[in-house]
Amino acid sequence: MPARFHRRRMLHKSLSAIALLGCGTAVGPRGQRAYAGQTADSVKSKPDVVIHRGGYPGWPWVASAGKDHLVCVFRDDSQHGFSPTGKAMWTESRDNGRTWSTAKVIADEPGVDDRNVAIAVLPDGTWLACYNTYTKDHVSRCMVTSTRDGGATWQKPIQMSDRDARTRAAAILLSTGDLLIPIYFAPGNGAVAARSSDGGKTWTLAGVPDVEGFVGDEWSALEVEKGRIVGLSRNNGGRDGFFWKTESRDGGRTWTKPVKTNVQSQRYPSPPQLDFQGKTPVLTYADRRMVSVSMVTTTDPTFTTWDVDHRLPCYQYRPNGEAIADGSYPVSVAVGPHRRMIVDYEIRPDSHQIAGYFVDLPETWT
Repeated sequence: MPARFHRRRMLHKSLSAIALLGCGTAVGPRGQRAYAGQTADSVKSKPDVVIHRGGYPGWPWVASAGKDHLVCVFRDDSQHGFSPTGKAMWTESRDNGRTWSTAKVIADEPGVDDRNVAIAVLPDGTWLACYNTYTKDHVSRCMVTSTRDGGATWQKPIQMSDRDARTRAAAILLSTGDLLIPIYFAPGNGAVAARSSDGGKTWTLAGVPDVEGFVGDEWSALEVEKGRIVGLSRNNGGRDGFFWKTESRDGGRTWTKPVKTNVQSQRYPSPPQLDFQGKTPVLTYADRRMVSVSMVTTTDPTFTTWDVDHRLPCYQYRPNGEAIADGSYPVSVAVGPHRRMIVDYEIRPDSHQIAGYFVDLPETWT
């Protein structure tokens, strides 16, 4: 049997075993399915921790930097749209997310909005942050910067490309040693993978094929097995909120034609985040943007069909299920064998904040 088919078969067996163990569910009074012992009314509606309060903080990312050490990044300024003083910020927790340091600046170019920042912590301890600049003329450039001293000093940013493009998700370190960052063209269409073979000094771009109905918007990527990268994208132009999936088997140089998944961010599109909890694939997303956030897993080795009927409700912003003004870019990180922490941004009448929620997972997800 060729190696790629053997790996795929083993992945399918592993995911199927997880599914058989996690069958018990309960249905809450609003008809939302949950894992056993949980109802829709039991879902929390208040953050466990406020990571940062600011003018208009948004679009966070979080990563593990070692035992009990988390790093969270986000953009902050006075409004959602362009602001000439928008800046990329970072903060850290040394107690697995319970308390956070005062936020500091990663990038703040004068007259430019530095936004959409995400961070990856590499095995050698380097923190690699990507973000995009944004001008009053709505032109963006994708940038990367790094620190080797835990955020005390940041290297001069490197422009990844001359293309008008934006970032969303953090870099991933591939099994080949290459770095890959999902970026996208906006306004307009186009999901693009930026790849570096020299530690982030230079980058090459590879486009995801365009198909009917696909926009190619904010996306995240994960190497699900050696040599195989799966990407999931929000589809803002389609307005139906379904995520689309593409994959690469050659280190991000070429990508398959995108196909629509069965996972939907309702009300308005919101980007997904794909990660592993142990060996279990976990998709964190706003199932109803500005209303609620869930996680879901899959037994499908193609990562196209997810178990949305048994998604795990994580939180809703208000107890009555009403929407807040803005929010819903959730990203999660493992903080224990059966626990993840979600960071999100929340714009409410009385608070503009980056918030954190702890979520306990079914034991069958690990």
